[in-house]
Amino acid sequence: MLSLMLRGPIFLATSVHRGWRSAVAALLTESAFCVLTAGFYGAMVQALRNAEPKWLTAFFLTVALPALFQALEYWLHWFRGTPHLRPAEITSVGIGAISALFNWYAMRRGTLLVGAEGRAFTSDLGRLPGLILGFLAVLPRKLFERYKYMQSGFSSRIGRGQWL
Repeated sequence: MLSLMLRGPIFLATSVHRGWRSAVAALLTESAFCVLTAGFYGAMVQALRNAEPKWLTAFFLTVALPALFQALEYWLHWFRGTPHLRPAEITSVGIGAISALFNWYAMRRGTLLVGAEGRAFTSDLGRLPGLILGFLAVLPRKLFERYKYMQSGFSSRIGRGQWL
């Protein structure tokens, strides 16, 4: 459902200039794709959420796996005749990568899980605003930590005369 809410409007918006019939057909095509693939994709992210090394997991979840799904999505829309497919797919790739990172982030924190590890979907929805804020803060926080580390390392080297 969340995947469709993010991706559906992309295909609707890029197709609407050809008329509402074309736009609705593109939206329905994307809906079918999401119904068929979202569960598998989510299961993969859930299965790998604690995998190590993290950099390799991040690469797989944001590049390798989405590339496969994007290829399938492109083929389905191409076969269906979705107009302006290239801009829709380019946008979808960006949204897909960010979405994959967010799903990984949320699942590592016990949200959006299914099966015995999961909670009620309504409970997960209640946690989403805080998770979104935390996700958006990851990069600034990491940059600040890196800056502080570099500052402390640089000042300690100056104190010992090892700054060159």
